[in-house]
Amino acid sequence: MNPQKKFNLRKQELFTQITDLINAEGYENITIRGLCQKLSISTGTFYHYFPQKGDLIYALFADIDDYFLNEVTKNFTEDETSNLVTFCEHYGIYIIRNGVETCRCISVAPLKNDSPNYLDEERGIFQILEQILSRGEDKKQFHLKQSPKQTTRMLMVLLRGYSADWAKRDGNYDLIESLRQFILLFRISLCSEK
Repeated sequence: MNPQKKFNLRKQELFTQITDLINAEGYENITIRGLCQKLSISTGTFYHYFPQKGDLIYALFADIDDYFLNEVTKNFTEDETSNLVTFCEHYGIYIIRNGVETCRCISVAPLKNDSPNYLDEERGIFQILEQILSRGEDKKQFHLKQSPKQTTRMLMVLLRGYSADWAKRDGNYDLIESLRQFILLFRISLCSEK
């Protein structure tokens, strides 16, 4: 196996275990030393894959992008209104799958630090949603009142808001159903004539 692939596989394995610990204990409550003890790895091993604790947040955002690029887009059809629903449902599925504490961690993360900008509109998740909206407008399935980029920004803020509210309430309601209801109302707006 090539060294980069081996590195990526091990990093993903550690990331999955770390996500489980974040959900069990909360991001603020874990220390690198404690995390390494629980995973039976050295701190050197941790820092080899994650040069600082904040890189775990970056890995969470990268994981969302990978999930949408590699899993969600497989479910798309020629109907962009259906793709928009799929996108929103899978946003909820991803949030639920990763848990309340991980969602809280993402919700309270500084949106920009010295290197990554988590709201960067060049990220995969933004690009996928913007493409749905652009294709839908080209196919006359959507009648956007703003540009696809502006509409994407608005939708992402609303999706993050729903997931933050769900986490704030300890996951005590059906996030996917709430997102379905939200996107139904939003689609009515997108599909109405200007």
